[in-house]
Amino acid sequence: MGAARPRDWQPLADSDPVPGDPDRVEELGRKLRRTADELERQVRHLKAAADVTSWDSEAGSEFRGGARKCRGRLEAAHRRYRAAADAIGDRIVDHGGDYASNAAAPAGTYASELHRAQRIAGIALREARGAQERGGAARKGLDGDVGRRLKAELERQEREAGDALDAARAKLREARRIRDAAARRARAALDDAACDDSLKDGFRDRFAAFVARVAAVTEVIAKWAGIAALAVGWIPAIGQGLAGLLGALSMAATLAGIACTATQVAMGDTEWTALAWSALGLLAIGAGKAFSKVAGRYVSGTLRRMRLAKGGRETPRRSRRNRKALNRQLTRGRRIEKGDISASLREPVTEVFKSSTWKGGFQGGYRQAWRELKERGGGNGLMGSLRSVSLADASVASDLKEVKHLGKTLGQYEAVNKLSRRAAGMTVAGSGITVGGLFIDEIH
Repeated sequence: MGAARPRDWQPLADSDPVPGDPDRVEELGRKLRRTADELERQVRHLKAAADVTSWDSEAGSEFRGGARKCRGRLEAAHRRYRAAADAIGDRIVDHGGDYASNAAAPAGTYASELHRAQRIAGIALREARGAQERGGAARKGLDGDVGRRLKAELERQEREAGDALDAARAKLREARRIRDAAARRARAALDDAACDDSLKDGFRDRFAAFVARVAAVTEVIAKWAGIAALAVGWIPAIGQGLAGLLGALSMAATLAGIACTATQVAMGDTEWTALAWSALGLLAIGAGKAFSKVAGRYVSGTLRRMRLAKGGRETPRRSRRNRKALNRQLTRGRRIEKGDISASLREPVTEVFKSSTWKGGFQGGYRQAWRELKERGGGNGLMGSLRSVSLADASVASDLKEVKHLGKTLGQYEAVNKLSRRAAGMTVAGSGITVGGLFIDEIH
């Protein structure tokens, strides 16, 4: 390894103006040269194999064709490594310790040019510090009471020190120019070596990289939009609308991710099992939503009757009939019906484009949501929010909280508690299955 670089570059610069380690660059060049030499040997072996004619059969012909194709790619790789080794350099050429020899030296590899630029920068630093010291001494002498002849001499020394400092700065600029020119030549040589050979990324490679990026982005969106959709459903009045938007976003990202995975399978960039896991995750999401759909059917009729009862618009006879209907509700609507899963997969995408979804989801707005939260909290909106938090699906959570609240108001504790436990259990189970579907790629 070469000598350590100076840390202090005053008065020329605040930091090292020509940083780098020529010895490490030289070692990299040597590694590239060894790789190029090894590739050249392998190319010769493949050439010999491709030229064999004694194996005169269909299999032999196919082997020779494959060998020629492989040889072409190896030759392209050999050219790249050889060009990189030539540009970077596997041996540092030293031009001596004086400025004139280094300044007049012909351009070489990047390693040699970096070494030459640093040698010139070091010479410039020594000269600049000497000039600074002489100029300081001259100025210090001029501060005192000196005669005319000595004053003239000190002023001449100060001017010469200033000229020497300017010359040192010019040498430093030359060092930077040498380093920058060498870097440009090396970069151009590497670009030329990699331009339009058989190893250059084609349309397929760029398309595959694009698909991989889209798949990664959609995976993140699908997961966290789905989690957010489950997290906001408990908010009264607006929760279902927010959850619908987030659920649609999650489902769209999930479908886009599956399309990307299918494309990667078709291109041979991933195994078909990855597509199978993605499809299983989609089915899990649908199954989880289906559980919530069943729970929604289980709760919605009861909530409608309880709202009528609270409004005082029921006759005693009607009230008795609603109580009987509530009891029947406890034993009905608890099974996943045909089409529930497929409908649960379609709805997050299709419903978001229907105006009724948004009108119903956001009906009443934020003020209505806050009024309902305050009512649930006995006048305290914060307490109502804490009591309303639920892991249930958005389509059920808010309604389920309202059922519990109305049950207390109407005195139907036992029936409502039983219904709530069953509905909550179903929707929490569905939420768990949905989350499992969102994270199934990490599970496997």
